[in-house]
Amino acid sequence: MKYLVLLLAALTLLASAHAEDLPANPVPPSAFSVVEPAVESPESEPLAALPQHLGYAITQPTMLLRQRLFGLAHGLSLLAAACLDLPEQAIAVENAYAAWHEKQADTIQMLVRDLAEYHFGPRRDEAQWADIARVLKLKNSIQPALNGVALSEACRTLPEAVTRPRFELGKLLTNPDDSALAVVPTTTFESRTH
Repeated sequence: MKYLVLLLAALTLLASAHAEDLPANPVPPSAFSVVEPAVESPESEPLAALPQHLGYAITQPTMLLRQRLFGLAHGLSLLAAACLDLPEQAIAVENAYAAWHEKQADTIQMLVRDLAEYHFGPRRDEAQWADIARVLKLKNSIQPALNGVALSEACRTLPEAVTRPRFELGKLLTNPDDSALAVVPTTTFESRTH
């Protein structure tokens, strides 16, 4: 059940997203991104989303699922990147994340492509990972999502967690299961881990 620490962190990040937390130049480690984020110069304007497609597609289940899966991948990449700062966890996390990413790369690229089309329309080819994260108001740090769980504990559980069905993005996309993407309430999480 320790994989729930990681799941809680990733899903809480998705559920509690705030655009103001995104820096002007988000640059996660290249090893943890499918698409290199756009580095905006201070004088450049962020890529504008289509006004009718700001935020989550609540009335479009297919697109909403893609948005949620992107959020899950985003949260996991943030956690993995943060774990690289912990020498005792870095190698195991890097290896596990790299293996997971290799298996999920085609699905992640498809999610990025579909979300770029949906949110940016004719400017879809300019859209980067950071643009999609910004329009979905996803945070750029895993810390707020940890909700008191130590980063070292979340990192310790990551290698096992990414092998679970809850992180098989391709399968979740083709056979969505509401429970697979549901936010785990803290009380449920605590009762499962004690």
